[in-house]
Amino acid sequence: MLPRWANALRLALATLGVAACAGGEVEPRDDAAAPRDAADAAPQQDVPRDVSPSDAAAVDAAPVEDVARPPGDGGALCTANRDGVIERREMAFVLGASVIYAVNRAGAVVDPVDTVGMTTAAGRVWNFSAAVPSDQRVLDEVTPPTGQWWSSAYAGATFAATLDRTNGTLGVYRVTDTALELMGSVSTEQNRTNLRFTPAVTVLHFPLRVGDSWMQTVTGAGFVNFTPLTNTTVYTTRIDADGEVWTPAGRFRALRMRTDLDQSIPLTVFRTTRRTYTFLSECWGVVARVASVDNETAEEFRRASEYRRLGL
Repeated sequence: MLPRWANALRLALATLGVAACAGGEVEPRDDAAAPRDAADAAPQQDVPRDVSPSDAAAVDAAPVEDVARPPGDGGALCTANRDGVIERREMAFVLGASVIYAVNRAGAVVDPVDTVGMTTAAGRVWNFSAAVPSDQRVLDEVTPPTGQWWSSAYAGATFAATLDRTNGTLGVYRVTDTALELMGSVSTEQNRTNLRFTPAVTVLHFPLRVGDSWMQTVTGAGFVNFTPLTNTTVYTTRIDADGEVWTPAGRFRALRMRTDLDQSIPLTVFRTTRRTYTFLSECWGVVARVASVDNETAEEFRRASEYRRLGL
């Protein structure tokens, strides 16, 4: 396992939850059919299963939302066409936006989780609506890059968002017509952490559809907690499935993005791997993310170091 001071690059995907969901102020659904907590949610499943007729009816009875409204008066609606492809225009990044997630507390492993999902007549369903004992409500925000101590070092940045709350680390992002890129990680405290990524990590590459994939080898160089650091990470990303995701905030048509991370520190024995499944919905962005524990070998794993779902 990598030492704690080396976690910044390993957490490079952590802020995807807010970055990709910044386009809409969450509008909670008043849907009595959708599970809300551990008492009425379907249990986690270890293997794929065919749902019963009553389960299938419940899925059909609660259609996913088709629109998301950006914060502020008079904001244009983002309209989801539910065609299984997420285009750049269907993913907004709004400065000042905030999103509520249910997330397990730092250091708490959630076991079991179900990354496999259920098989229904309408397709694949992942039920992440149930509460877990370590859940906490987290407000993620999108911060303008201007006026920050690190602003001059990241020309062209679009926004910053939290990578790691425990040590006050932010990710610095750039949005283009075709991609969301992570340029580096910085601390909220001046000059404590500044790790720049070369090339910038391509977190999302638009348009997104099942079968898309990309790979990058990224060098992080700078300092973390006042300590000089250089490390290398190989990111392998692919959109490997689609279906419907159930969260505490409702049900959403989504693509599943699998990202495998393999990180090492040159001239040392330190190396770690991690697998993350991120669920992306048109207009809403990231509605769920499940990350494995370090050095997980199973493709569909049971133990999660991060269990994040769109919340209320």
